Amino acid sequence: MAVTLDGLAVELPKEWAAATLRKGFQESVVGKLSSSEPMPTNGKVIPIYEGGFELGHVAEAGRKPAGDAEFTFKGIKPEKFAGLLAVSKEAARANPAQMVQIIQQDMINAVSRQLDFGIFYGKSANNGQAIPGSIPHVNQTASRVELDETKDLIPQFLAGYDLASAGESDPDGFAFDSRYRTRVLLASQQQLAPAGGSSPMPNLAAATATFGGLTAAFGRTVAGRVGANAATTVKGFVGDWSKLRWGFSENLQLDRSDQASWVDSEGKTWHAFQDNMILYRVEFEAGWYLDPADFAAYDVTPPVAP
Repeated sequence: MAVTLDGLAVELPKEWAAATLRKGFQESVVGKLSSSEPMPTNGKVIPIYEGGFELGHVAEAGRKPAGDAEFTFKGIKPEKFAGLLAVSKEAARANPAQMVQIIQQDMINAVSRQLDFGIFYGKSANNGQAIPGSIPHVNQTASRVELDETKDLIPQFLAGYDLASAGESDPDGFAFDSRYRTRVLLASQQQLAPAGGSSPMPNLAAATATFGGLTAAFGRTVAGRVGANAATTVKGFVGDWSKLRWGFSENLQLDRSDQASWVDSEGKTWHAFQDNMILYRVEFEAGWYLDPADFAAYDVTPPVAP
């Protein structure tokens, strides 16, 4: 396809819009800890295996023991998410190919943040409002560890793991606020340091790392630092990410207009033609199901103002 910026055509792959959004999902914190699955636009019903089947010894020609596998069924209803991105025609004219790259990266980042913010907090990234409906999110967990940053963090992180595994879950990963990256990686490296020696320098550039042998992913969204939304007290989550079921529909849409009007976040009305702007609208549908009991949260009490 060709995207036209102020009359200049920039050739792009046919699946550019869909590929852009898919990359956004993959680069999210959630996408680094779990896999997506196809999501029909009318939703889907997923079976949740509750266990019940075990094997046992039998004698030769003996009766085989029967097990009753138990399932519950949960419905996932895709939610629609959308946003507008305005671009100056003058900027587009200066370097249309670069502008397309900037737009693409903006869309990737926005999609990543929305997916994470929805699954972690059940909110819209643009305004922090709760997504309508009883959509479960990770921060609803009642299993919480209040971190004491003056003490060794390793036992406290392990306490969160134990809380998340108290039921039928087997925690398989951590999600941490990117501002907590150095604390987490240093704590991990200290366990590998020789007696009396210093810890090796951790790789701060790694998008994902390992912590206690499990995958650890980092992002601003873990603490709720999305857009104008203030950070929460959360510094991380641990849990069984394999039980998180999420996906996005193939109903992905990217539209462009140099004629439309829109109202920005401050209530000001813009007119693309009059204000010499190009407006892009991105829209997608995604849904998820999770049980907050499969996770534990790490909190830090904010300092008391003097």
